[in-house]
Amino acid sequence: MRRAALLFLLGACALACGALGASTSNDAPLPSAGIGPFRPLTTAEELATAPFVLDGNTIPYGEPSALAVTPTDPTSLRVFLYLVGPPPTGGTATAILRTRADDARSFFGTTTDEGTKPVVVLSATLPWEGASLTGPSALRVEGSVYLYYAAAGGIGLARGTASGLTFDKEAAPVLAVDPSVRWETTAPFAPSVAQLPDGSFDMMYAAGLSIGEAVSADGLHFTRVDADLSTPTFDPVLAPLGTPAGFSADAGADAAASLPFDTTQVSDPCVLPATTPAGRLVVRVLYTGFDGAAGTKTQSSAIGLAARYGTTGPLVRQSVPAFSISKHEAAPTLFAWSAGTLLYVQANAGANVFSPGYAAIAAGVAPIDFTFAKPEAGVYATTP
Repeated sequence: MRRAALLFLLGACALACGALGASTSNDAPLPSAGIGPFRPLTTAEELATAPFVLDGNTIPYGEPSALAVTPTDPTSLRVFLYLVGPPPTGGTATAILRTRADDARSFFGTTTDEGTKPVVVLSATLPWEGASLTGPSALRVEGSVYLYYAAAGGIGLARGTASGLTFDKEAAPVLAVDPSVRWETTAPFAPSVAQLPDGSFDMMYAAGLSIGEAVSADGLHFTRVDADLSTPTFDPVLAPLGTPAGFSADAGADAAASLPFDTTQVSDPCVLPATTPAGRLVVRVLYTGFDGAAGTKTQSSAIGLAARYGTTGPLVRQSVPAFSISKHEAAPTLFAWSAGTLLYVQANAGANVFSPGYAAIAAGVAPIDFTFAKPEAGVYATTP
């Protein structure tokens, strides 16, 4: 409940004082970055069970990455989602799938679109990948679609045509495991890649409990970036805040609820660079923040926002979530059109006495006073 309360408090603040409003000609102080807050979609705005826009009815779909179908048309609501799901052969391995909606809400393959399923576009085939692929990040580059992904040995890249349906993989990871980077206690995962105004590529990725950064001139060869040049070791650009000194686990539920939402882990970055009215580059990052011990019933999550001006240095975080629905939301991705922005996240669906819960894709919209009209029956895309 505290997450939902924070969402509406943030919304009220944004409307009243511009806490996350667009930058002025003088550039607003960070972390104000012109993103969110978001409110969950309602049953009056979609055909599926709100706020879910892609629900597999126990088939898990997660870790979405949004890509505009027609990027030259700012009014278009046509969007692809690349996401993680099971391959046709089943089992515990995961592959990269794709679906589509022509109204940004009614996705091909959701439960109410009977007889259809998202299609597999990439599965594990290379020795360094292991059995599963995760963390898709789709990006248009000069008429092609670059699809970054995570696997056992690090971050990979597959390049496809403008249709974004068939891909050719690079043989080796573009960001491999590096044991010398001590904060990376796991292989890099959950990449998000954006192309900056100068043509270079900026990657944010998760590893261990934090978020790191790597850069590339061509999108193929990435070099890690140290967020703090004053120290001899590589530092992440965003780390969990940690439990405040003196906090006791016996302090009670109210005290625990007052802790920052990203106390124990930050993950799943979504990089969204922009140029401010004053002409400065601002690198904005949506991310998942976790509190509670990993893998425990007490762990919860919310979607946070951090930002910085320029191409180097640590990120400055917003103190309250940009989106929270108390459904273990994670892995944010953003789709923008001329009237607003849609946030897609992985969230827990079907959690009741009859269903133990499974990953599905939920959505939120900004500005929070924007309202979609109810989609007409049969609006689902005819292909993924």
